[in-house]
Amino acid sequence: MRDRLTATLWRLAIFMTVCLMGLFVLLAVFAQIRFEPQQSFTAVFGNVGGLKGGDFVRIAGVEVGKVKNIRIQPDASVRVDFKIEDSVPLTESSRAVIRYDNLYGDRYLALEEGNADEAGKKLRPGATIPLSHTEPALDLDTLIGGFRPLFQAMNPDQVNALSSQLIQAFQGEGDTIASLLSQTATLTSTLADRDQLIGQVITNLNTVLGTFDDNNRQFGEAVDKIASLTQTLAGRKQDITNSVAYANAASASLADLLERSRPALKKVVHETDRTSTLVLNDAAYFDDLINTLPDAYKTLGRQGLYGDWFAFYICEAILKVNGHGGQPIYIKLIGQKSGRCTPKP
Repeated sequence: MRDRLTATLWRLAIFMTVCLMGLFVLLAVFAQIRFEPQQSFTAVFGNVGGLKGGDFVRIAGVEVGKVKNIRIQPDASVRVDFKIEDSVPLTESSRAVIRYDNLYGDRYLALEEGNADEAGKKLRPGATIPLSHTEPALDLDTLIGGFRPLFQAMNPDQVNALSSQLIQAFQGEGDTIASLLSQTATLTSTLADRDQLIGQVITNLNTVLGTFDDNNRQFGEAVDKIASLTQTLAGRKQDITNSVAYANAASASLADLLERSRPALKKVVHETDRTSTLVLNDAAYFDDLINTLPDAYKTLGRQGLYGDWFAFYICEAILKVNGHGGQPIYIKLIGQKSGRCTPKP
């Protein structure tokens, strides 16, 4: 009895140990607990734009640490304390930039290396990245507000996709945007130099619009008919959708039916070919059979005039059997040559 109790206690202890280890692993994964050595740094921003404690710190998209604390300083700047892995080096030219993580407003702190010409000494743990080497997050509200008229004509999925692409395109691309604006200015200057050509294009457009104006009634009727057709199709969209779905289901059923019937159809075609060959080989017999069948069916039809049965009068019954050597032998069972069975002259 004592040995059984000891074995039970051992099993219970092993079970509890495994459960505690699993709980520890879950906590380490979901709480994102780091066990490697870390070093602390500070960055000063003019505006953190929604960054908060616990957000990730990344280098080239790779997570290397977390934001620990955010405080406002007396000069209205924001002090951001963060920790990164001890193996990550920061130099005096390193830059801290706040990026958008997604469209829900989450941010992360991105660490970037400055110009190679400005590379300085390695920062010691606890050092501060100054305001001149930091960059706040893109003002998403201002950016999205500028595209509001465009967004009103788009569905939510398209708005989300476009917003994400705009953020990725504009975020941290100040030089690229400046280049784009410079090229836009060059384009407008080029257009200004081509004012005569543009004037001719406008004149031609006026001629085209004049032609449309002369035929505005026909054009209006065409637009009205197209609008009526569009409205009719929109009103029957459910029916059209159902029709397409039913047609798709019918085509699938037909394909399945043909797939299942393929062996039988192949056999029917083969037997039809064999039958047609037999008919062609004995064409005279079948021709005579087809010519005599109508009279035979008429005679057979008269036998069924009195009810759902046929009445036959047997005049003669002959049994045919195979004899010696396969020669047929005919045995007459019944025979009558008078009355109804009298041979016709």
